[in-house]
Formats: sequence, C-alpha cells, structure tokens
Amino acid sequence: MQKVTVRDPNSELLNYNPTGKVPTLATDDGFIVSDTRIICVYLNQFNPEIKLFADISDGFLQQLEGIASGFIDGIAVWVRELRRSSSEQSPGIIELERCLTTSRFASTRALRILDYFEKISDKFDQTPKLAHITLASALGLEIRLPELQWRLSYPKLAQWYDEFSGQPSLQATKPDS
Repeated sequence: MQKVTVRDPNSELLNYNPTGKVPTLATDDGFIVSDTRIICVYLNQFNPEIKLFADISDGFLQQLEGIASGFIDGIAVWVRELRRSSSEQSPGIIELERCLTTSRFASTRALRILDYFEKISDKFDQTPKLAHITLASALGLEIRLPELQWRLSYPKLAQWYDEFSGQPSLQATKPDS
C-alpha cells in the first residue's frame, strides 16, 4: 500500500491510473484495476468461495452495499470540500453532507444513513463483505473528519464497528490522521 495525493496534477498515482482515483490496484501481470467493485471482482477470483460482494441471491446485502457506497461517497465529498481553501468551499455542499443535528437541514444525508444503519445493525455480522468493508471504511473516516461524531448517537453501530474494525486487514489499512 502506498500513500498518494489525489487531485494533484503531479500525483504519482497518475503514472498508474489516468483517472487519478483511488483505490487503484496494480496487478502482478501489469494491469491497472480501479473502482472498488471491479477490484473486488478481481480479488475474488483467488478464492471464489469467499463471495466478497453481493450477488442477486442476497437482496439485503445488495441493499447494504448500495447504501454503504452512497454513505462513503457523501463522506468523501464532505472531506474534499473541507480540504479546499475556505474561499473555494461550498457551504451548501458541506451543510448537505455533515452530521450535525444542529444543522438547518434536519436530515442530512449522513444522518439519514446513520439512522438507517443503527436500525438494522443487529443484522450485521463480522464476515468481511464489500458492504461491511465499505461501511467500516466510511465510519473510520472519523479520524480525518472530526465533525463526523457519530458514536454517541449510534451505540449499536459503534459496537459493530469497533468489533469489525479490529480485524487484522482493517488494522493494517487504517488511515493516518
């Protein structure tokens, strides 16, 4: 794993992936694979019994995968917007994504999704599936986004996350603050 800067015309990532997006996987045979789901399909070939991503036979997992993907997309937009200089930030975008219950938007995207995950968290397990990994990755961005204070309001989700994120693979890829 290599730390890279995205959205930078001088990023080393552009030598591998012209889209400049992460995740990007360079395979042993020289191919560049990008987009989380495509990378998971590629990795799944090494052990097809794992079934990392949802298929048509598991509607709940497909639903969870889709909503977790939307959640991490919103968190990523929020983080990127806050990293811009204050004169370039869009207050409307930040307000739409943020998790503060004092927001003038009573139901921001992050809060709606967190409410949903809290309600169904008893159906989650500890099996590493794309849906679970995506959700844990989004929740773990609290390390880079101090405003993402979700733990106190969502105790069941926090309990699941704390257990799930203890897995060695998640610990090895935990982001720096």
